[in-house]
Amino acid sequence: MRILLALDDSTRSMDEALRLAHDRGAELSALFVLDTGWSVYTGHDFLLGSHARGTFLDYARDDELAQEKATAAELQNRAQAAGVDCQLKTAAAGRVPEAILAELKTGGYDLLVMSHPFRRGLEVMRDAATQVLKGADCDVLLVKR
Repeated sequence: MRILLALDDSTRSMDEALRLAHDRGAELSALFVLDTGWSVYTGHDFLLGSHARGTFLDYARDDELAQEKATAAELQNRAQAAGVDCQLKTAAAGRVPEAILAELKTGGYDLLVMSHPFRRGLEVMRDAATQVLKGADCDVLLVKR
C-alpha cells in the first residue's frame, strides 16, 4: 500500500498518516506544495517605481520556503518517533490541488491523507479538499482539524 500525505500545518493529518503507515506497513510519502500562485493573485504592479509587487512576491516566496522547512522538520520528528520512514517531496505549482492531483496520478498511490479544511498558500481562500476529491483516482481520508 502507498500513502500520500498532503502537507499543510495540521499535525493531526501527519499523525493519522503515520499511524496508518505504521499499522499497515505502508509506504508513506509526503508532498509539500510551494504555492506560486501569488503572482497571478496580486496582478500587475501599476506602481512600477515602488516595486511593491516584486517585494511582496519575494516575501511570499521566502515565507513558503520557511513553511516548507518547518513542516518538514515537524514531520521528520513525528515520523522518527512513530518509527515510520517517510519520503518528503516538494512541488512548486500555481494551484496546490493541481500539484496534489498530479502527484497522485504519477505516484500510484492507494490513499491520500489531507486535513480539512486544507490550509496551504492561497488555498485558505479556496476549497482545496473538494477540488482534490473530484479529481482523485484513489481513496481520500480527510482529517478534521
